[in-house]
Amino acid sequence: MFGKSYRRSIHLILLIPMTLWGSSLHASIPIESSAPTQLIAKVHSATEVGLSWQAPIGVEGITGYRVFRDGKRIGRTKMTFFVDTSATPNFVHSYDVVAVARAQGRKTSQRSNTDSVKTLSNDTNDGMRNGSVIRVGIARLVDHCGTNDLETIPAQALDACMDKLIEHYTLKTGLEDMQAYVARYRRQEDSQMIELGKRLFFSKALSQNFDTSCASCHHPAQGCGSDGLSLSIGVNAEDADVMGLGRSDGLTVPAVGRNSPPICNSALWVDSMFWDQRVRLREANRDSEVGTVSMADIQTPELDVTRLINEEVESSDPLRLLMAQAHFPITAAAEMGDPSGFESPQAYREFIAQRLSDNWKPLFVAAFGDEQIDFLRIARAMAAYQASFMFIDNPFFDYIDGEKQKLSEAQKRGALFFYTAAGCANCHDGVMFTPERTRGPLYPQLGIHGVADGNFKNQFRMPSLLNVGITAPYGDKGVFATLERVIEHYSDVTGSLERFYGDRETCGLPQFQHLNAEQCELVVGEAGDYVLALNAQNRAASDRGDDAIIRGFTETQISYLAAFLHALTDPEALAGSNEINALIPFRDGGPDGHQFDAINRDGGAL
Repeated sequence: MFGKSYRRSIHLILLIPMTLWGSSLHASIPIESSAPTQLIAKVHSATEVGLSWQAPIGVEGITGYRVFRDGKRIGRTKMTFFVDTSATPNFVHSYDVVAVARAQGRKTSQRSNTDSVKTLSNDTNDGMRNGSVIRVGIARLVDHCGTNDLETIPAQALDACMDKLIEHYTLKTGLEDMQAYVARYRRQEDSQMIELGKRLFFSKALSQNFDTSCASCHHPAQGCGSDGLSLSIGVNAEDADVMGLGRSDGLTVPAVGRNSPPICNSALWVDSMFWDQRVRLREANRDSEVGTVSMADIQTPELDVTRLINEEVESSDPLRLLMAQAHFPITAAAEMGDPSGFESPQAYREFIAQRLSDNWKPLFVAAFGDEQIDFLRIARAMAAYQASFMFIDNPFFDYIDGEKQKLSEAQKRGALFFYTAAGCANCHDGVMFTPERTRGPLYPQLGIHGVADGNFKNQFRMPSLLNVGITAPYGDKGVFATLERVIEHYSDVTGSLERFYGDRETCGLPQFQHLNAEQCELVVGEAGDYVLALNAQNRAASDRGDDAIIRGFTETQISYLAAFLHALTDPEALAGSNEINALIPFRDGGPDGHQFDAINRDGGAL
């Protein structure tokens, strides 16, 4: 599966050097004035919770840690990692730790931050379902709430009405499936593998010209692992260390033709990777149970990669889709590198792997047990890191679990509208909020792939809505800057397309606001005429009239829907959280000095 289990890798490779570094740098700091930091708790099962933390910086002679659950001491360890094996099922536990320094008279530090988690209700769920479903048709508000008028439902009746819809859509069962799915990943995590993957993910050494990394377009501190740009900027950035707005390749029309999707929760996908699903299971939709892990072979755009993954990686390996995905940004000329001068793209990948300096070998030894470096190992390590990037604990899920105070009245009305008359749940059903299938409607297009880039065949998969409140801009080309504008598009697709191109909304997107009108038209290119003509063609072929197509959402309805969608964001996915900070390597240049230590356009560290 993941390699060494968490039971055999009970210390994080980065934590021992951090302890030594802190002790030598500030040896005079008394332990009682310091504290362990970045304590993170992760649910492993109904009775197990994994804990990790950072050692106090600058304290000499730390000999161990005392671990507390709900204020009571439950164990001690010499490591900065601990597994509580006696937690209570279906219970919210709070954890903190203190450090002990024998050299200072067995004095203790201040308590670390506290982190709380809710354990699984039981361990009967095999964790092989991600909560995705697909069904035809949506619920009617009147059937569950006694009225079709959302505004007439009394505030005190909203919870009872929502309970009926939660049952109708089997959201409680779906959430239990997703929680068990995530717990299965977390109890198989290998900290050394994740640390190697994190360093590789942030390394510009994996790019052809040492000028970009995976994190250049997928930084944890930006949009749940995206970059905040409509069209991403890969190679040839004017400042290779700038991340997000301000990163430019000097071209009016960026060389990368699509929006960079967030990588958080990417391990939840069980069917495919990428907007166009070019890495996916070799299995017809009719043979694939939606949302369930399959052992079918994987197909990719390259025969070499397809054979490698299917022959060298076990079909039961939970990392295999992410491992396959990791092969392709490396060989995308505009993103990280151009393999055209090599015998094959796979030969180029092995060239990149062998180019890593000897300074990387200790990390590979820690993760794999020996110094061998090849691209399949690189892909595995980065997949393990990416799979640790899970954020599913949001207010709406807490609400499903019975914490009714977690949603505001506006969010409850938005949820009711989402699951009924708005029609959103017809595509974004289940707790994954996507069936991992492709479906319309037509979105505005722009950039170098603005014409015939999947829209004419509805080739783009429906994104998950988890954490959608922080992943703007939206769409495969990042054409909408706000959730409200996305909802307006679904309200009237034809009117929205005409408005987008007629009002030159491209100029209003944050990435292109500095351009003049003529330059904005260059970014759009021929996409406007193409999309409008395609939409007219689709309308002519449809047997649905305007009354069926135009939903005509009111401003109030739009605000309700946007409020609900914001309730799908995990607070721990926000920049600055302990969980996000743990996904970012120390700003030390990395093993070989080529680490992407990102800055914003003002020069501030991300």
